[in-house]
Amino acid sequence: MEVEYLAKPIKIGNKTADNRFVVLPNESNDGLDSGAPSERSIGRYKKYVEGQAGIVFSESVLADIGGRARIHQLYLGDETVDGYARMIDELRKVNPEVIYIIQVDHCGSLADPGFSDPIAIYPRESDPARLLTDDEIQHFRDKFIHAALLAHKAGADGVEIKHAHGFFGNEFLQPANTRQGRYGGSFENRTRFFSEVVEGIKQQVDSDDFLLGVRISAYEGVPGGFGTSGPGEITENLSEPIAFAKLGQEAGLQLISSSAGHAAGNLEILLPTDDSADAVYQHFGWTQTIKQAIDIPVIGAGYSYLRDGRNKLPGDDPAEKSFIYWAEKNIKENNVDLVGIARQAIADPLLPKKFLNGDLKSINWCTLCMDCGMLLGEQQEVGCSVYDRYYMELAKKIMVVGDKRCEHG
Repeated sequence: MEVEYLAKPIKIGNKTADNRFVVLPNESNDGLDSGAPSERSIGRYKKYVEGQAGIVFSESVLADIGGRARIHQLYLGDETVDGYARMIDELRKVNPEVIYIIQVDHCGSLADPGFSDPIAIYPRESDPARLLTDDEIQHFRDKFIHAALLAHKAGADGVEIKHAHGFFGNEFLQPANTRQGRYGGSFENRTRFFSEVVEGIKQQVDSDDFLLGVRISAYEGVPGGFGTSGPGEITENLSEPIAFAKLGQEAGLQLISSSAGHAAGNLEILLPTDDSADAVYQHFGWTQTIKQAIDIPVIGAGYSYLRDGRNKLPGDDPAEKSFIYWAEKNIKENNVDLVGIARQAIADPLLPKKFLNGDLKSINWCTLCMDCGMLLGEQQEVGCSVYDRYYMELAKKIMVVGDKRCEHG
């Protein structure tokens, strides 16, 4: 099947993406101790932009270094902004046409207490995270705004405010957020942090060309999560995700990235595997619902699982279960505007270029081994253990250590 719709340019705000391929945020835990990009970080992103995707997102970049879930997670502050400026300059040399967007985040209650300060928006049983006051929330709001200003200073094309996968921003949106005060309870209060961050960025960054986006989990799949109708509910109800997408458009966003799942509560939705193959179709449905509600471009997820059609989705014809088939179909039928890859980009950062050049036989398809996730969980640098020897050796070491742990109980 030829690439047709994936190759079409698309207008995003005042910028144009050359095609519909998107490299989604991939946490890689290879920054410097300061949170600035290391040489390995820069090398990874140079490969991504060499791959010629229309948009390349940074991984989750912290607005506050105390919010780390990974020991070498990237952080954007006054002391690290020069490192980002140097990296972005290097990326422009490789591909001056790419749209590079920094995702701004805080890990919230999922921050690692061993080296960070887990914070919570609302109290939960058996959760040791510190509950924030309204004043403290406003402090972190200002940090998000400042990080966006620094991203602009460093030369990024825009920022994405992460409100997905159970992290800090996502916690505000959850119907389970019944905290008292300005930031909990009603939908207006639960979206107040987001609205204040967006308004603050627009006031601080004086540029019509600087893109603003948000990533959401349209349905988290956890009780009281976003995409349900109440604090104790689990049944899907997309009325609030739809309302939030409309709110984002009205607030002046140029882009929404639709994802799903929860990093600590429902990885099977977030990262479909052979055991949760139908989650791919669920992703498509959630994204279509968001797309139909707004007029700004929408990025879809779930595509890495598809590969070349050798997967556990129903049907006998691999060609009709493949990445290229569903990406082309969903764009053509106006179910999505851009198609995101994450695990597949780790396996082959040059995938968009290979597709656009018709070089499909040389694609390194993700094998779904999930070693990248294992490396991340073990606080190691993250990459593909199948196609990159450096990460292959890292994964082997972790597995050997794991075997020894089992031997000694």
